Amino acid sequence: MGNGIIWNPDPLIALIGPLQLRYYGILFAATVLIGFYLTRRQWRIYGFPDKIVDDFLLWVVVGLVVGARLVHCLFYEPGYYLSHPLEILKVYKGGVASHGATIGIIAVVGIFVKRYRMKFYELGDGVVFAAAVGATLVRVGNLFNSEIVGRITTVPWGFKFLRFPDDLALARNAASGFCDISKMECLIQYWPVRHPSQIYEAIGGLTILIIMLVVSEILKRKNLHFPGIFTGIFMVLYFTFRFFIEFVKEYQALDEGLTMGQYLSMPFILFGIFTFIYIYKKRPQLTVFPAETASATEQKNGKKRNKYK
Repeated sequence: MGNGIIWNPDPLIALIGPLQLRYYGILFAATVLIGFYLTRRQWRIYGFPDKIVDDFLLWVVVGLVVGARLVHCLFYEPGYYLSHPLEILKVYKGGVASHGATIGIIAVVGIFVKRYRMKFYELGDGVVFAAAVGATLVRVGNLFNSEIVGRITTVPWGFKFLRFPDDLALARNAASGFCDISKMECLIQYWPVRHPSQIYEAIGGLTILIIMLVVSEILKRKNLHFPGIFTGIFMVLYFTFRFFIEFVKEYQALDEGLTMGQYLSMPFILFGIFTFIYIYKKRPQLTVFPAETASATEQKNGKKRNKYK
């Protein structure tokens, strides 16, 4: 199967009593913490109280997990999960979809829009920063788990995922008749080389996060904000990137033609384009006051800037 980077890290770092410390868990926790900070940072620019961020965190984790699990079960393996509905509840066994996570987050945003009488795009502009962090760090976690691998390739930077179970049979078939297939040294020579699609996606997520941070800094310096701009940037760039990266990812659910991930990406791309059209038509160029400045001004004028309770 050719040369390749041998990838065989143990996803388990250590056992602490009954608890398992894993790379994926650490990176997921980092996603929550960093995402929480960036979301609060953006919402403070829009003048939202910190209480909303605190309330939102719990809800968004629930929405993310439920949405990611349901979309995976119903779109990627519907036959199995509809026949074994109780298996849907066993999230700890794995099986989540990033498109479903996005749907879950949007649902939570909708709830908060109604509950706190907030503007959808202002709320969404904070959330997508956390989503970009997740698109970066969670994929690194997938890499350590040797999951969501790319398709077989001949590129020199390809990986041999020794912990990806499907490749063991491929290696045995390729090595049969050439060496002793009972020995790992033999099998590694014939192990399939795959695109490290997790790294591609992590780089894509990080690039989009940097773009949003740069745009945020530019608007902040000019004391302007355009509600929806970050929502649009993330939806168009990330899901367009996801659409094209699917061409080098191993097939899931569908075995030919466009992948399920590509079909699920299309509505989000269209939503992002609609968002930019909305921004262009509204052209909402508004002066921005930092939260602490706004608070001081409100006290001076005897007015309450925030209506969110």
